[in-house]
Amino acid sequence: MNDGLVGAIIVGTMFFGIVSIIKVITDYQLRRKMIQLGHVDRESIAILRKQRNNRMESLKWGLIILFAGIGFMIISFPGIDLDSPLPFGIMAVSIAIGFLSYFAISKRMLEAENKENERINI
Repeated sequence: MNDGLVGAIIVGTMFFGIVSIIKVITDYQLRRKMIQLGHVDRESIAILRKQRNNRMESLKWGLIILFAGIGFMIISFPGIDLDSPLPFGIMAVSIAIGFLSYFAISKRMLEAENKENERINI
């Protein structure tokens, strides 16, 4: 692999990691400050829900990348011809399993959240 490409991937990954850590910290501080000041109304709840959706996005991409990596590991087994359509099928199936896993997990989390909201409202 090209050394420049490897360096760019490493720098990009480090940058993304640093930005993600800073975003998590600032979101936490914002949430804590809103609660301390008593700014808990419909608008602030909408902001907090938006942040929950960001967590769901992270979950989605984490699962997709995980299952894509599993697909790449399967493709690397000896005996799989890389010129055939089989690797494309393996990747498509593994990424689809990642999406389906995300769908199942997010549906379960949404149902649990709805039950919690119903319990609070009753």
